[in-house]
Amino acid sequence: MFKEKLNKKLVAALKDLKIEEPKELQSKLLPKINSGADIIGIGPIGCGRTTLINIVTVQKLQNAFEDPPRALILVSNMEKALAMEEQFKAMAKETDLRVVTVFEEGKIDKQTVDIYAGTDVVIATAKRIMDIYFKRTFNLTKIKLFIIDDAETNIENAWQGQIDRLALSLPKCQHLVFCNAFTPKVERLIQTFIVAPQVVEVRE
Repeated sequence: MFKEKLNKKLVAALKDLKIEEPKELQSKLLPKINSGADIIGIGPIGCGRTTLINIVTVQKLQNAFEDPPRALILVSNMEKALAMEEQFKAMAKETDLRVVTVFEEGKIDKQTVDIYAGTDVVIATAKRIMDIYFKRTFNLTKIKLFIIDDAETNIENAWQGQIDRLALSLPKCQHLVFCNAFTPKVERLIQTFIVAPQVVEVRE
């Protein structure tokens, strides 16, 4: 069972999803994340990163609040965005938390309207959220969680400079970065906006 105290609605949703035993990355990182630390989580595909991100987001936000998003999650492509959205909705089903997912294959005008209409969480590919933010602008002043999954893939897609700009434009918030390996490129990506993160690596 998860040793970290989770809210009852989230626990019930996890049970329905048959997620009752945390993986190594989840058990190591949950207490650190709950304490408010900035985190670099390193582990291979299948180590439970997506589930951890969704658990943390539901746990931290709890309920809908105002219109601007409070969590921004960057992923590498449409498929991962949609998979994360599906799991998030399942975990948040007993809450009124709202999520908007944006990616290049979707219609940017509709995605922009969806964000403006009010949401708690934005799951996005880096290119699309930057197109929306830098060209059309939306309110990121309430962000509490800034999460980057597949950090090395975002670097390979040449979005390092834009991610830096986006991160530096956010208010003070908690930063969570996940990758398969903590390469020099990943280190350069985060060094401009994270100071002294806690680094945890698993190999499962």
